[in-house]
Amino acid sequence: MAAAARMDLNGNPILPMTICMIGAGGFIGSHLCEKLMAETPHTVLAVDVYSDKIKHLLDPPSAAEGQQARHPWDGRIQFHRLNIKHDSRLEGLIKMSDLVPEGAENGLEFTIVRPFNWIGPRMDFIPGIDGPSEGVPRVLACFSNVYSKVSGEAPLEMPTLDVSSKEFYGEGYDDSDKRIPDMTIINKQLGRLHLH
Repeated sequence: MAAAARMDLNGNPILPMTICMIGAGGFIGSHLCEKLMAETPHTVLAVDVYSDKIKHLLDPPSAAEGQQARHPWDGRIQFHRLNIKHDSRLEGLIKMSDLVPEGAENGLEFTIVRPFNWIGPRMDFIPGIDGPSEGVPRVLACFSNVYSKVSGEAPLEMPTLDVSSKEFYGEGYDDSDKRIPDMTIINKQLGRLHLH
C-alpha cells in the first residue's frame, strides 16, 4: 500500500526533491535522513565529516548467499565527506539541491532550527568506543556512559548537582531562560515527520 502523499502548507502534494543535508552524520541529521529514506521519495545529499550514525542507511543490508540485498531507498542517499568550512565542493552540492535545511548563504532562502535539550539514540558517543576516535562528545555521554562502561566500576552513589549554564560554560554562553515549545509550524512543514 502506497504512503499518502505529504502536503505543503497550501494543501498541494510535495513532489520528490533533492535535499542537501548539512550535518547528516550528527544526532538530528541522522534521524532526519532515516525518516526521509523511510517515508518520502526524496533524494538526500548527506554532508558531514563522519558517517558513523548513518552507516546503516549507506551500507547494503545483509543478504542470503548468492543474492544481492538492497535497501528500498537504494540510490536516494549519497554521503559526501567534507568540512563545510574548508571545502569548495559544498557550493556544487547546494546547486544540485532543491532544499538545504542548514549552514547556506548568499541569497539562498533557508531556515535554521536549533533545538535545545533533545536526547535520543545516536546523540552522543565515547571517542574510540562507540563513535569516531576523533571529535568531542556531549557532556551527557561523558558523564552517563564513560564512567560505568569504560572503567568497569559501578556508578558512584552521588547526588546530582544543579549547575547554571553560566557557571558550567562560562561568561557569554547563550541559552534561553524561558522556552515556549511550539511544533505547529514544523509539523505542517514536514508533514508530521516525528523523530523517535
